[in-house]
Amino acid sequence: MQTSKESSPVLTNSRKDVLYFFLLNLASSFMLSAAHNVLHFVLDFHTTLIHFLHYFFTFLFMLLLYKSGCIPKTSVQYQNLYTPVGLKVLEVLLSSIVHSQNRTGALYTTRIFDFLFTLTICFNVQKYVPSRVNGHPKAPLLIPLGLSVSLAWMEFGQMEYTAFSLLCSPILAIVRGLCVLKIQEAHIQMYQGHVEQFCLYYSGLVSLALSFPAFISYATSHVEVTASWESIDYVLMGLSFLFMSSNVYSELWLILNTNPRAFAAFDHTKNLGASIAQWIIQNMAHPNILALGGKIVAIASIFRILTRL
Repeated sequence: MQTSKESSPVLTNSRKDVLYFFLLNLASSFMLSAAHNVLHFVLDFHTTLIHFLHYFFTFLFMLLLYKSGCIPKTSVQYQNLYTPVGLKVLEVLLSSIVHSQNRTGALYTTRIFDFLFTLTICFNVQKYVPSRVNGHPKAPLLIPLGLSVSLAWMEFGQMEYTAFSLLCSPILAIVRGLCVLKIQEAHIQMYQGHVEQFCLYYSGLVSLALSFPAFISYATSHVEVTASWESIDYVLMGLSFLFMSSNVYSELWLILNTNPRAFAAFDHTKNLGASIAQWIIQNMAHPNILALGGKIVAIASIFRILTRL
């Protein structure tokens, strides 16, 4: 590990800790991709309700740690959390428009604009979190990764969208980038306190803000009487609370303990893995030279970043 704090992607924890939380985020995301399908097709849960459950279960997990004495009982300046919470709610609402479970190909439409997530972070990190502007990877290394991963999802035969969802897709990517920066800014303004304490209040406020939209979403859901239930469905639904809390907690931990560009690199790496997994699952039923080229360049970009650590 480098001795210079500014040149490292890691702020206060070892790279081993960062790797553990990245793998936790990767594994929980993989399990959630299956759990989300079950929650939608069996229970008719939609995006807003599912995201509410993500943060609600995370809040309950953090509350358990708080009651156990693992989180310090100190006062928190709630006003610092209002902007990141508002951005997260906006992100969820945009996601419900862009990436509805009713259109399985909407994920491709969402991912092709991920390069805007990278550009938003690279061009605004100095404005919001200047103390983390010097971390690794640098923008010239990260931007090619963001562009190539977006290209890796460019499979026209798979993409599904409406005119409105296509319009909202780039806005969603920009809001995601701003949300990461504002979360880090809020944590710094709170004197970089206990990470789990921040997660407790942030997840609680987000779940509170999403409670009404989630209730509306639940009220409009309809479970088919003839819906078939398999044993794996019970397992995925029964363990979904664990996958959700692990995913949100690991993501927040990575945001708070790495610089913004490092988090973007982790996010793109995860999305690249998902893109490759889609090809494997579908037996490359819809190969595309642009997507293949994007995957190759993305892998090369990751190795280029790793060799400069």
